[in-house]
Amino acid sequence: MKKYLNRINYIIYLTYIFYFAAVLAMVFPGEAKSANEQILDGGKSGDSIKIVLKEGFKLEGVIPQVKIVPGESELEKREREKASKERLKEIQQREEIIPRENRSYSDFSLDSLRDLYKRAAAKFGIDWRLIEAVHQVETGKSGDTCKRNPSGATGPMQFMPSTFRTYANEGSDICSVSDSVFAAANLLAKSGADRGDIDAALYNYNHSRIYVEKVKEIMNGI
Repeated sequence: MKKYLNRINYIIYLTYIFYFAAVLAMVFPGEAKSANEQILDGGKSGDSIKIVLKEGFKLEGVIPQVKIVPGESELEKREREKASKERLKEIQQREEIIPRENRSYSDFSLDSLRDLYKRAAAKFGIDWRLIEAVHQVETGKSGDTCKRNPSGATGPMQFMPSTFRTYANEGSDICSVSDSVFAAANLLAKSGADRGDIDAALYNYNHSRIYVEKVKEIMNGI
């Protein structure tokens, strides 16, 4: 009986040795197999090792596969999130700007444009033919476009961005024919067109006497 107990104690002792050996193997892993994981030396996952005990006893165990995955610090997480937000913003800005710059002339019938001129003219108390004539001279009655001239004026009614922001009232898109027409009507009205002073209104729109006469000629021919 005593001999049998000694055998059991011996087995328990060797079991502890095996356990601590496995722990040490986990703490001190073998050669890295890739940049993101390490596998313990001693055999492939699932391989068996055998410890042969005296007098015919043996103890079998399985070598586990241990993966060590690097974690992410709070600083790294913040930097990653910041980079992600900046990238998203860059994409959104590109998607917003590029299509607008390349926006082609939209198809607007003369009837639909004149309906727009009349609504804008009625709001500000001016002659709708004046708006049509300005639109004709500026961009040939273009629809939605971000066409820019060498001086920096842009859009269907060729506004400088700062001027457009001052007179925009029905919308804030300088490339929109509707928003631009209403802004032009607002500018012309405040420059004297609502009082019948067409020359002053046109000269304020474009400081050129030739421009004034050309727009008036087209207006009177409508």
